[in-house]
Amino acid sequence: MKIITKADIGLIVVILILSVVSIFSIPRLLTSPGNGKMIMVHLNNEVIHQFPLVESDESEFIDFPFTVDGKEYTGRLEMKDGYVRLHRLPKDIVPLAIHADMGWIREPYQMIVSLPIRMYITVENTEEEEQLFDIIVH
Repeated sequence: MKIITKADIGLIVVILILSVVSIFSIPRLLTSPGNGKMIMVHLNNEVIHQFPLVESDESEFIDFPFTVDGKEYTGRLEMKDGYVRLHRLPKDIVPLAIHADMGWIREPYQMIVSLPIRMYITVENTEEEEQLFDIIVH
């Protein structure tokens, strides 16, 4: 008496293939990276610039002006593959390059901070998520 038949082996192989394929395809179907996201540049808790987060294979650079202590400076953002990073700011306002070492961000919970001038860069979703309940009543 056979415990496992050829049909059982075929079914097991199909289930394994479907589960491996779903591991990689479902996250891609549920998320749309880069679409509907904005790069927000904050200075002293105020939004000074907004840029759409673009997903491209080549680096795209955005130069933006900002004022610190009455003096004009220019910052540079780099976007690639749906990620963004802040390049080195001038040494006279930010002596240490910690903000440049923070690397690339892509999600709303990530941020790049330049503490001496109170500047930070965030990524925010512009598409509102659908909420099931607005209020719960007992």
